[in-house]
Amino acid sequence: MTTVAIQGIRGSYSEEAAAAHFGIDAEIIECRSFADAVDAVISRRSEFAVIPVRNSIVGEVLSTAGMIDREGLKCVGEVDLQVAHVLAGNAKASVETISAVRSHAEALRQCTRFFSAYPHLSQIPGTDTASSVRMVIKEAMTREAAICSRRAAEIYGAKVIKYDVADRRDNRTTFAILTI
Repeated sequence: MTTVAIQGIRGSYSEEAAAAHFGIDAEIIECRSFADAVDAVISRRSEFAVIPVRNSIVGEVLSTAGMIDREGLKCVGEVDLQVAHVLAGNAKASVETISAVRSHAEALRQCTRFFSAYPHLSQIPGTDTASSVRMVIKEAMTREAAICSRRAAEIYGAKVIKYDVADRRDNRTTFAILTI
C-alpha cells in the first residue's frame, strides 16, 4: 500500500488531492504541518507527501515556498484541485451570530472579500481547514465558524452557513507530489 503524508486531517484539501492522485486505497498519514509532511518522506515513514504550492487567488502558498528545493525532494507530479470554500458551523450559527472564523491561514487569505463584507468577523488561523471545522463542532463553539470544504463540513456534521466564500468561484490549488 502506498503511504502518503499530508498536512491536515480527513476532509482537508490535501487529503482530497492525495486521493485524486493515488486513489482511495492509499494510506494517509496525517501531519500537523507542511514541514511534518515533508519530514515524513525524508525519514521514510511515508513514500510521498502531497503539499499545496500554488493557488489561483493568492499565488504561491507562502508556508510551502522553497520547501521542496531546500529539502532536496523530487516533484514527481501535480494535482490541480478545485477549491470551493464554505463557511460552516453549528446548527444555529449564522453570519450575524458568529464573531470569529477559523481556518488554515492560506484559506483565510483566499477569502478577503468575504471578510470585507463582514468586518465584525475576526480571523483565527488554524492547523488546516478540516481540523478547524472539526474543532468548532467538537467543542460546540456557538460564536465561531470555519472556512472549509463542503466535504469537511459533511464529515464533521457542520451546517453550511454560506457557500462560495472565496474571492473567486474558479479557485484552484496546485498540489505537488513529493518523494526522495
